[in-house]
Amino acid sequence: MRLTPMKKGLLVVAGSLAMTGCVKMDGTVSGGGTMHSLGGKGKAVFTVNAQRCDDKPVKGHVNFRDETAIDWQEKGGVAFKADVIGAGLCGPDIGDPADDPLLVCQQACETGMYQVDFEYDSTNPLNPGPGTGFACMTDLGEGINGYKKMHGLVNVIAINAGPYLGYVNGGVVSGNIQTKECPGAKNDDTEATDENA
Repeated sequence: MRLTPMKKGLLVVAGSLAMTGCVKMDGTVSGGGTMHSLGGKGKAVFTVNAQRCDDKPVKGHVNFRDETAIDWQEKGGVAFKADVIGAGLCGPDIGDPADDPLLVCQQACETGMYQVDFEYDSTNPLNPGPGTGFACMTDLGEGINGYKKMHGLVNVIAINAGPYLGYVNGGVVSGNIQTKECPGAKNDDTEATDENA
């Protein structure tokens, strides 16, 4: 497999799986759009919807397609649908992945980013099979609050098992990435304030 300097750098970032990271906090993420292909001439398509709220089971989905990805373009590229198995906003507190890896963000995901961990099934019949991966995303705001007209960033999407092992990408998303508090979180804060009054 040929590694470009960018891909080497991203693999180093993605390879720090066992190192200490931020504890995941409750929150939701949704959105997606197109981003650059991994070295190809086309575009990668990314969508995500995930929720981690109030100790309820994490839920959500990730869809991804990069038909011109280097090392996979001759077999139709990278394409999968995935179920989210871990999610959360990376907070300021530090946790130990040895306790529960799904409660701690990868070192590649910094405070303020939202991380999803997923189990995928390839949708490319030329490269079938299941696998695992993770993605870190940043909500860059909307409208006049957006950063230089950018509304979402996939800091990194990395595949660590399965037919797309070694795929690592990242970049600005043409659409939007939105992170929010869990539904009812503001109401909970209001109720707590009322009770203390």
